[in-house]
Amino acid sequence: MIAVVATLTIVATGCGAPSTGVSADGNDTFTLVLPWYADPEGGGFFAAQTEGLYRNNKLDVTLQPGGPQVSATQLVATGRAQVGFTDAAGIVQARAQGIPVVAIGALYQDNPVGVMVHADSGIKSFAQMAGLTWVVQAGQLGPEWIRKTTGVAFQTQQYQGSIANFLNDDRLVQQGWPTNEAFQAKQAGVGVTFIPFSSSGFNPYNDVFFTSESYLASHRDQLKRFLAASMQGWQDYLGKLPVAQAANQALLAANNQQTAQSVWYAWDKQRPYVVAGDGAAKLGAMTAQRWSTFLDQMQQLGQLPKRPALTEVFDDSLLPAIGAPSELPAPPTGSY
Repeated sequence: MIAVVATLTIVATGCGAPSTGVSADGNDTFTLVLPWYADPEGGGFFAAQTEGLYRNNKLDVTLQPGGPQVSATQLVATGRAQVGFTDAAGIVQARAQGIPVVAIGALYQDNPVGVMVHADSGIKSFAQMAGLTWVVQAGQLGPEWIRKTTGVAFQTQQYQGSIANFLNDDRLVQQGWPTNEAFQAKQAGVGVTFIPFSSSGFNPYNDVFFTSESYLASHRDQLKRFLAASMQGWQDYLGKLPVAQAANQALLAANNQQTAQSVWYAWDKQRPYVVAGDGAAKLGAMTAQRWSTFLDQMQQLGQLPKRPALTEVFDDSLLPAIGAPSELPAPPTGSY
C-alpha cells in the first residue's frame, strides 16, 4: 500500500474511546484500528457502520485510521484499541517479541501482495524476472521465498511508496497490490501484468485481524458481536451495490486523498482475494493447516528461531458462519 497524507474523519464516536467502557446510549465502546487509511481495504467495516450493524449488536465502534505511522500492535497490546490488523508474519513476530496478540480472523484468503511488470514486456512468470531489479518493501518475505525456492536471482531496491520509477522503466519489477499500485499504473496509461506471490505457493494470510490475549479472555462476548457485525458488513459490501455505494461514500468523506474511481477500482479488484478458498464458506476463515504451512515456510526462510504453538497465534472460535455473497455484482457503469 502507498502512504498518503490524508485528511480523515473518524467514523462513530471519535477519538479517545476508552479501552473498555459503555457509551451514553448503553452500548459497549470498541476501537478498531483499520488496516490502512480509510479505503476499500476496510470497506466492510464502514459498511457495518453505515448499515447500523454495530449499533444493532450493542456496540459503539470507532474506526481509527491505520497507516505507516500507526502501530496497531502497540495500540491493541496496551488496551487503547481492541482489534487491529497486520499480516500473518506480524502476528508471529509480535509473539516472538513477547507481545501477546492473537489472530481472530483473516480478511484476505488469497494474499494479494505481489509484483507487477510492464505488460508489453511479455513477462508472465517469476522465472522471467531473473536479472531484473525488484522494487520491494524492506522485510517483505515474498521475494525471499521466490529467491530461495526457485533460484531466480535479482537485485532489489527499497520501495519508498512511489511507483514513478517503475512507470518510466520497463526493466523494474514493482511490488504492490492489484488495487492501489495497479490503479496508479492504469491512471498513468501503463499496462501491467500483476503476479501475486501466492502463485509461488507462498500464501500467508493477510489483513489478519487480531486482539490481545487478555481482551480475548475477558471480552469474548464483545468480540463475538463485533465479528458478527463486521463479517455481515463485509458480505454486504462485497455483494450488494447499494451497501457498497453508501460505504464508499463514507470512505471518500473520511479520506479525501482518494477518488471515486480509485475506490471503486479497489472495491472490485480486492473481492476475489477475500472470497477465495475457505472464504467462500466463511469470511475471515483461518485453518490450522494454513498457519502450520506458513510457520514451516518461515522456518525455511530462517525467520523463526522458536516455533510457537498454533493455539498461541490464532483463535477462530468467535468467527460467525457468514460466507461470501452468492454473486459478486459488476461495479457501477463508468465507476472506474
